[in-house]
Amino acid sequence: MSDMVAPLNLLAGTQQLGKDLPDWTLLGPTTEGSREFSARIDFSLEFSGPPLVHLSIVGFDIDHGDFARLRAWAQYIDRSGFTVFISTAFGTQVHSVDISWLAIGT
Repeated sequence: MSDMVAPLNLLAGTQQLGKDLPDWTLLGPTTEGSREFSARIDFSLEFSGPPLVHLSIVGFDIDHGDFARLRAWAQYIDRSGFTVFISTAFGTQVHSVDISWLAIGT
């Protein structure tokens, strides 16, 4: 019996998301609840199945008088990409968020 391991493929990238994008919802009128923005990130190559995606915030631009209320996560991961979600709450005004991602799969 052979313990074969399929070769892993790795893809990585960075993306700046901000107020210049259509539908940017993290800057503007404040609300008591949370505000959320999403964007699709496409891989340069397709995986054979949905990969594991690690996502991190590597930079942000938030108004100087605000608390840094910021969350980011990946969802709807498939062979060709994923959707990144970024949210903030209360009056935090977010001008931009820089993310870094790593996709690991076969």
